[in-house]
Amino acid sequence: MLVDKAGKIVFKGHPANRPNLEQDLETLAADGTITGEGCAPAEGARTSGGDDGEGVKIPEGMKEGLDADLINKEIDEFKVVADSFQKDEAI
Repeated sequence: MLVDKAGKIVFKGHPANRPNLEQDLETLAADGTITGEGCAPAEGARTSGGDDGEGVKIPEGMKEGLDADLINKEIDEFKVVADSFQKDEAI
């Protein structure tokens, strides 16, 4: 991820997808804006509402209104299972 001076995530993806990462960093340090793949929601992507008017990108196929507490509980439960997998020599 690349983050601008205001703390906004301006790029998500692998650094190899940026043609000139060093220039991107210089641009962001100078309060500039970068563009290109990974810098903006994909064309036609759905967004949820946000106070800033931009909203948060919701990948196609994902549902809005998911319960964060239930998701975090499921993640915590999976961590226990994953830990047991890591300790199992047969796996």
